[in-house]
Amino acid sequence: MRGLLPQLVMRVLAAGLVSVVLGAAWVLWVTADAAREDARITAERVADAIAARPDFMGLAFGGVAPVPAFRDWQDFPRWTLIAPGICVEFGADERPDHRRCGSYVAADTGPPHWFALIADRIGLVPAPVTRPVRTRYATNAHVTAFADPKVIVAGAWDRTSDLMRMALGMALGGALLTGLLMARLLSPFQAILRGIGRLQSGDFSARQPRQKVAEFDRLSLALNDTAKALQEAQDARTELTRRLFTVQESERRALARELHDEFGQCLTAARALATAVAQSGETTAQDGARIAEISGQMMKSLRGELSRLRPPDLDELGLDAALQRLVAGWRGRLPKVRFGLELSGDLDAITDDLALSLYRISQECLTNAIRHGSPENVTVRLEALERIALTVSDDGGVREDLSESDGHGLLGIRERVNALGGSFTLAPFQDGMRASVQLPR
Repeated sequence: MRGLLPQLVMRVLAAGLVSVVLGAAWVLWVTADAAREDARITAERVADAIAARPDFMGLAFGGVAPVPAFRDWQDFPRWTLIAPGICVEFGADERPDHRRCGSYVAADTGPPHWFALIADRIGLVPAPVTRPVRTRYATNAHVTAFADPKVIVAGAWDRTSDLMRMALGMALGGALLTGLLMARLLSPFQAILRGIGRLQSGDFSARQPRQKVAEFDRLSLALNDTAKALQEAQDARTELTRRLFTVQESERRALARELHDEFGQCLTAARALATAVAQSGETTAQDGARIAEISGQMMKSLRGELSRLRPPDLDELGLDAALQRLVAGWRGRLPKVRFGLELSGDLDAITDDLALSLYRISQECLTNAIRHGSPENVTVRLEALERIALTVSDDGGVREDLSESDGHGLLGIRERVNALGGSFTLAPFQDGMRASVQLPR
């Protein structure tokens, strides 16, 4: 704001000064053109007048002129033939014997020296204009009309100075008026800058008022939308962090409970059986089978808990086999639902971290499709081409009211996809819903 208004005023003033210079140049050009035209017209008029008065011609060349002819050259009617600021010379063989100038009222003060130098440099005073006069008294007489330099320069200065004073005053007034108007028009900009400063400081609750100027009003509305989006993003991130901590603690409690219940019970039974075997001094097949059964339960529980932490098939067999095992597990649990898996592209080239994210997203999308709908068909498609595209579609009905507040699943998917630089959409598709994920390679 501090820089915009002065720059605007200075540019308006500069434009006004350029207009002053152009106006002054135009006045000088018009003055020179008018002086040139006055000299031409004067030369033609005087030449025609002299040629039409033989009595005056005789007087001019030593003859006797009848009355009421001109008694001498000074009686020549200059006010009707000679333009102001133009002088006329008349004579033979380019040796003028008579001179007369048009009337002109000179100003009290002449033009400044610098203006006279400019006028001389640009050729403000036109060249003399000569016209021949042929009569019975002389065949080599000429009339020469030329502009008086002092008169022409003084006249040009009078016109130019008036124009420059008026134009300069208008330029200064226009710049001042523009500054005042723009200061009033730009006053809402201060409020917008304060709003941007609050956004930069992390305060997303402030909202901009409506502005009278359409452009500033659109800017205020855009700033309010930005603040709203940032506030929602901050709230979502806070909620996600809270839920992540909640899920983390829940997983820890569940893991601790499973380890305590399953492993503690199995270890206790195995210890009691081993003690009994040791005390009896003999080992039977039934005791060995019992110990093997308890060990198998322990291994099964261990594999289940490890699978919750990280799918083993992903590390051992890759993403392809892990997704097939995931879909096969859902087929075994829900035989009435047809689960489909379509894979294309080079899945082996996908990095481990990205493969784990795709597996978790697929896992969450399958869970949401079964939990929030009643599908008969669920299809998982994964394409690993120039970009990675993962879609999970179902026909379990359109769920318009499904939002991220229903659980941490969708919010976790969105945050995971955003962290990978991709995009996630969940929208109705045919008779159900389709979750679509686009990720860069």
